[in-house]
Amino acid sequence: GTLVFLQEFKKQHPDKHVVVVWDNAPCHRRKDMSKIEGLTLIHLPSYSPELNSAERFFEEIRRETTNRVFESIEKQEDLITKAIKKWGDDTKRLKQLIGYEWIKRQWEVVN
Repeated sequence: GTLVFLQEFKKQHPDKHVVVVWDNAPCHRRKDMSKIEGLTLIHLPSYSPELNSAERFFEEIRRETTNRVFESIEKQEDLITKAIKKWGDDTKRLKQLIGYEWIKRQWEVVN
């Protein structure tokens, strides 16, 4: 599960200190995960979607696949790929979706 994923991810970056920022899902709160050497876990506060913009994006992607039956995993992957590409091709729309005010202000500062 999640612990194995983190261990394998860390193995891919043995000479780097890895920082993972994620939500407070139950699978993200296991105490043994914080004991992986060279890995720091940062948990976002509960009920803070503005700090986890990817969730809003994934919600839109899930709409494309919810309540559908696919002939194969490849067909499902194709649909997901097309949905992601559609958002990637329309950066203005993507910024509107995930562009909380604090993100917009920071974007203006760095650009």
